[in-house]
Amino acid sequence: MIIFIEQIKQNWQDAWQNRTFKRNFIVGLIALATLIIFTYYFFDYIENLTGGVVMNDWVLKILPSKDVSIPIVLFELSVILLFLLRTLPNPITVITFIIAYLFILISRDITIGITQLRPPIGLIQLKDPIADLIYRASSINRDLFYSGHVSLLFLFYLSSNKKADKFYILFTIISVGILLLIQHVHYTVDVVCAPFFAYSCYWLSKKILQLSPKVLMEKA
Repeated sequence: MIIFIEQIKQNWQDAWQNRTFKRNFIVGLIALATLIIFTYYFFDYIENLTGGVVMNDWVLKILPSKDVSIPIVLFELSVILLFLLRTLPNPITVITFIIAYLFILISRDITIGITQLRPPIGLIQLKDPIADLIYRASSINRDLFYSGHVSLLFLFYLSSNKKADKFYILFTIISVGILLLIQHVHYTVDVVCAPFFAYSCYWLSKKILQLSPKVLMEKA
């Protein structure tokens, strides 16, 4: 454990000596904080909208509507903890993840604002204290297209390097996707499309960092 902590400390000290890395990291954190604050109010606005479409989702029609909040949160927590354990020693992976997550938040705000879908029939409120940190309230039901849970988990998958970790995270993605549908929190299209958006955001993040001179001290 001591060796692991020392490795983290040394890697971040080395990274912090790089001006481009320092600038990108600070700007990324400020942008993330700003966007989270914006999301607070954006979801309030979306939740209070009238109108919208209730999709005819045949998958949801055949699935039982049950509260599976606990396994969803446990899966989510396990991946977050695994990701922190694996990636804290790698500053480049961390900054790549931050920028990619920024694009996920931006793109979700855009797609949710455009589609303005109404909640699926049979929706059971998801009790997720982690998501509540961003959404500010536990009564948000119209953050539908596309799934924030699945896209975030897929971003963890893309950011992981070890095969065993990727296998577990992929299992988690499939499990959480199914559980979200069972709880009728999302439409099927929300879950299915999420990985494609997450991949695009991750790809864009890496491209941006590659354009930053001397920021890639090692392969992320």
